[in-house]
Amino acid sequence: MTNDTQAASVDERKEIEIKKILVPIDGSEYSLHAAQYATTIARNEKAQLFCIHVVTPRIPYGYATPATSSTKSRYYDHIKIRLNHGLNVRNMAKDEGIFDIKTEIFVDVKSIIESIIEYATQRNIDLIVIGTRGRTGLKRFFMGSVANGVVQHARCSVLVIR
Repeated sequence: MTNDTQAASVDERKEIEIKKILVPIDGSEYSLHAAQYATTIARNEKAQLFCIHVVTPRIPYGYATPATSSTKSRYYDHIKIRLNHGLNVRNMAKDEGIFDIKTEIFVDVKSIIESIIEYATQRNIDLIVIGTRGRTGLKRFFMGSVANGVVQHARCSVLVIR
């Protein structure tokens, strides 16, 4: 390779910049582990961190039992507990020296995957950090379906954490 060819190939390479990182959380161990990765990467890259939680309107399998009269109440109490994990992410970020973290909650969406993709697109997110599995009633059947959908449809890079 000549010096001209080497110089051209170096010029053609783009610098990888991670300025905005999105971590969707659902309160599961997997999403909180992903949040740990995201906060560390944000610190190292001096990137802005975004944390979202998406709630679908339907009550998942396992909450709707005939013996339970307060099914919705129990489900929404569970959501409140999961949302507290968002505070844990904020604390993780503070521990990493990140004090500017944007958090949002989306309620009654039709698709968790579409909501994550749309959020990332609208905010020009550079990297989505997501856990392999979340909290679904049929966890074993839908193992990683949200992460898989995000990987397939995101316009930015996606880091999937086990």
